[in-house]
Amino acid sequence: MNFAFEALPEVLKPYKEKIEATLKPTVQMNLKSCDRLSLWQSKVGGQPYLPLDMAYPIDSNGNSLALLAQFNFAEIPNLPDFPSQGILQFYIATDDLYGMNFDDQQQQSGFKVLYFDQVIEDVKQLKQDFSDIQLDDDEYLLPFTGQYAIEFSLTMQPISTEDEGFNIGDGSDEFYEAYSENLASTGHRLGGYPYFTQSDPRGYNKAIRDYVLLFQLDTDDAKNEIMWGDSGVGNFFIHPEDLKKRDFSKVLYNWDCC
Repeated sequence: MNFAFEALPEVLKPYKEKIEATLKPTVQMNLKSCDRLSLWQSKVGGQPYLPLDMAYPIDSNGNSLALLAQFNFAEIPNLPDFPSQGILQFYIATDDLYGMNFDDQQQQSGFKVLYFDQVIEDVKQLKQDFSDIQLDDDEYLLPFTGQYAIEFSLTMQPISTEDEGFNIGDGSDEFYEAYSENLASTGHRLGGYPYFTQSDPRGYNKAIRDYVLLFQLDTDDAKNEIMWGDSGVGNFFIHPEDLKKRDFSKVLYNWDCC
């Protein structure tokens, strides 16, 4: 988890203390295509963990949502305030906006976030047959194709240049380019600092100014078939107190692209 400051370019070193003061833990994720995953394993895409007494998630029009990702915290390094057990799921609609509501990004009409504090590892008590779930088969109406296993690693991350709270440096192009190249916030992660191709939605909405990154899934078309629009990124935010309370009803969903 050590942050290797010594390897950074000289233009960043005068700001060592300011950069180090922003460090926070994040769990980075490496994805690998995998056809065989249990219903309760962490994954991107694929079939969800769903107890038999729970209805499959739908959008406000009654259409089935697609599992974007699920996280079994028994498989994940501990992050402050995040669950240490249970399963957290993210579902999105199969439409041209991937279920995001631009007018109210916290309205779970085109997306859903579900949390199960206890995990049943008995397939007989879980939904196994998803043949009745009708999803649009247009590959362009989802930002991913296939199913991916996840490898997790805990590390420390400095604030990103895209974060609305970024205020380090001398304002020069040299500094900004060196910071962006060496301390990028791209990639898939839980917690930490976000990446945007456009702007941080927290910067122009005081009501969500204190929200923190919950989950980020980036475009990953070099190794995997994940693409948000035109090389964009998807992220979910939550108020720290809601995270502590395991209240995922007011999560903010955002994605943007170039």
